[in-house]
Amino acid sequence: MAIVRTVLPRKGFVQPQHGITQYESDMDSNMSLLDANVAFMSDLASVVDTLVGDLGLSGVVSGFQLGTSNSLYPSLTAGVLYANGSRFAPSSPAPGAAPASATSYLFYQQENFPSSFYYRNALAALDAGDAFIGVVVSSATQVTSVTQATTIFGKVSAAPGAPGNFTVPHLLGRTPIAAHIRMTSPGAIWWQSPTDVDDLNLYLVASDAGVTAKVQVW
Repeated sequence: MAIVRTVLPRKGFVQPQHGITQYESDMDSNMSLLDANVAFMSDLASVVDTLVGDLGLSGVVSGFQLGTSNSLYPSLTAGVLYANGSRFAPSSPAPGAAPASATSYLFYQQENFPSSFYYRNALAALDAGDAFIGVVVSSATQVTSVTQATTIFGKVSAAPGAPGNFTVPHLLGRTPIAAHIRMTSPGAIWWQSPTDVDDLNLYLVASDAGVTAKVQVW
């Protein structure tokens, strides 16, 4: 006689075959409870990716440290970033060769995986949601210097030399969703009006020369 198994709809748990023990109803209840409430790791990743995409967050979370090299291929460590609403955490990222004798801006675009790293001649992504990794400066034959992108929830130093309006590059590669000023000296720094942030800079006002702050951006 064919065995008919009940497969629960949410997670695909298979209920035990009846007639073997006296506890079928208890097992059915337990399996139904698990099916209704258990979360797999894939579910958690999906929730996080959806939230990141909805908020418009993109950029490096950790790692992805750029380094100079004796060729046009910058070194790049493993790390975690979010781009186009998806998490990317490779063990061996390979950004490709930078343009020779140029200052270039390295981005990552999840939608073109695996050939997703690209260079731009300005700090402007091809598409909203691409992750900015950093600045690469090259000679004709090698990478001579690099500047790291600000991480998501990273801090930018503000140290104006005079009172009044000043700007600070935030190096997020996109317009910040929000930013918070934390003073690290006496005095005050506050936002300019009507423009406080854009895709390149933080626009601030200093009460005095020599005041300092950290601006957290995300």
